[in-house]
Amino acid sequence: MDTISPSLYYRFYRYGTGCKIASGGAVSLPEQTALGAKVLIREGYRLDITAPARDGSPKIVIGDRCECNRYLNIQALNKVELEADVITGPYVFITDAKPSWEKGDHSVSTVTIGESSWIGAHSSILGNVRIGKGSVVGAGSVVLQDVPDYCVVAGNPAVFRRIYEPASGEWIRVNSESHARELLERRRREPLLSICIPARYQAGELRRCLESIYAQTDDAGLIEVCVLDDASADETEEVAHYYGSLYRSFRYLRNPASTDRSRPLPQAVDMARGKFVMIHDSGACFAAGSLIPFLNVLHTYPDCGFVLIEQRLVQGTPQTEWREGISEYLRLTTERSSGPRLLVLNRQQRKQAAEPPQLEESPGPWVYQQSALLKSNPRFCLCRYKMFSSSTKFD
Repeated sequence: MDTISPSLYYRFYRYGTGCKIASGGAVSLPEQTALGAKVLIREGYRLDITAPARDGSPKIVIGDRCECNRYLNIQALNKVELEADVITGPYVFITDAKPSWEKGDHSVSTVTIGESSWIGAHSSILGNVRIGKGSVVGAGSVVLQDVPDYCVVAGNPAVFRRIYEPASGEWIRVNSESHARELLERRRREPLLSICIPARYQAGELRRCLESIYAQTDDAGLIEVCVLDDASADETEEVAHYYGSLYRSFRYLRNPASTDRSRPLPQAVDMARGKFVMIHDSGACFAAGSLIPFLNVLHTYPDCGFVLIEQRLVQGTPQTEWREGISEYLRLTTERSSGPRLLVLNRQQRKQAAEPPQLEESPGPWVYQQSALLKSNPRFCLCRYKMFSSSTKFD
């Protein structure tokens, strides 16, 4: 494939490393077109900005590792963004210009296509539309309304066809609009992952941590956040109330008096409603783009007792494999060369496992939980993946 000349790609607002852009296309304003790393755009494309931004900011943004097949046509009046790992089929048309019947609406319209979504051939996305992460638009569809995360839509106009259900790990066929609303509400009540954050006098750290999470998910996603405040006297409560006003997926519980340091951990797990539970240190922010690939790990290993994460910088997607037995788990967790580790428990299997013994002096808040899980289900997932932007000790 012949690619564009250096004289053209030097004009782009951003032109990421490893991009391959075919020479047989048209870009009306490269100075306000931003391309991430390893973007592939095949021939016949048209990237058209109809009104330049006065401040010079990009109006067309195509994220890392996006793959755009032949004859992609984007027309941006305000902003069109394809997040990381989006795939578009041939002859896809995307515009943020409102249809003629919405001309009376003076709100600013934009188009956002969420991370890891797939847009089928000959589809059109029109007007003020957000397509959620991990969603699929069937071939030949016309999308006029928002699509939540992890949904399949198709038709003209596009309607729900399937919705991912974390509890069963299945893509459920949708029978009607009311059925779709019921499935989405059930998914909100029973998400795939609960991120539980015990907090004590950590308002600043908590705020930055929550920002890193909600930059990657929202109420339409597969994640809930639970904050357990251990009687903090700083601004932790104000931070929690602020996020609670923005997101239904955010839950907050405050202990009226400070407790033993080990008690908030099982208490935070008891708050969770997700299939998997991650106990997370508020001092560690999630790396940009790290949550969606990890959700795919949980979907791939639904029957494991827990996921053991080794904080390692790996290329591309997380590296995962099955491991088995208490001796293997102890060997992995005592290796000093592996870096910090994090456990993500299967909450459903934890509830079914025998109650671990309660000792006054415990070598760690999770040791007996892990032992009970491994006795009932000896298989666990080892995941090598750098999820966090700062180093934190999790054991």
